Amino acid sequence: MRYLFTCLLLATMVAAKAQELYIFSNPASNIPAKALVAKVSTKTMRSYHNNEREFRFMPELQLGLSKNWMVTGNMSFSNMFFQSKQQFESARLYTKYRFYSNDEVHKHFRAAVYAAGAWSNNPLVYQELNLEGDNSGLQLGVVATQLVNKFAASAGVSYVRQLETKDKLNLGLQFSNHALQYNLSMGYLLFPLKYENYKQTNLNLYCEFLAQQNTDVKVGFIDIAPAVQLIFNSSTRFNVGARYQLTGNAHRMANRSVFISLEHYFLNALK
Repeated sequence: MRYLFTCLLLATMVAAKAQELYIFSNPASNIPAKALVAKVSTKTMRSYHNNEREFRFMPELQLGLSKNWMVTGNMSFSNMFFQSKQQFESARLYTKYRFYSNDEVHKHFRAAVYAAGAWSNNPLVYQELNLEGDNSGLQLGVVATQLVNKFAASAGVSYVRQLETKDKLNLGLQFSNHALQYNLSMGYLLFPLKYENYKQTNLNLYCEFLAQQNTDVKVGFIDIAPAVQLIFNSSTRFNVGARYQLTGNAHRMANRSVFISLEHYFLNALK
């Protein structure tokens, strides 16, 4: 009975907000209270400096401390900064607090604030600020999510402060320490048409717009990021997405990238 109740609870959670489990950004909703999520992801691209395909691997753990508060910790390993092989490059801690929720049947509106801190041993090479491996820094943001039936949309804005590093590659560029990041993320639950049991596979389609504008150096970019997501047994998510620059003048590692991740939910992991 306890196992059945747990499965039904997780199925209800997935059915309620499957279409807002975005690939490239976070919604205002949290993972369930006392839950643990284990995630591993990879990002790959062809870099400007050598046109070789490079990879970043990111193991991650998420903890639901309560229904309104969650924390995430992750590390990254890559060969993206002139390394000949994979090596440890960064660590990051992220926390989010949901301060508002208006929930109805098949509909809700939620808002949350979040903060992140990252340390990276990489040199300063690119004008894009990225706390998921590239840069050391701090981030503070707010996000709001609206779900109606099978469609969900989120909008968010954050401030990013890069922590100065002595290791800079002299490319004749002006490097920024401050930036504003924006996102508009949309998701649609395509399948199943009707929920009958927790073992049904979910198919979600996503489209996200991701932007950054540096405030002390006038460079920035706008990306579009389509993605597909499969959810198995209401507990395992497989994500595949691509990111393309629509416009921008920032010197970046690459204007196109591919992202793949796999994650699994463990309910009641925190007693």
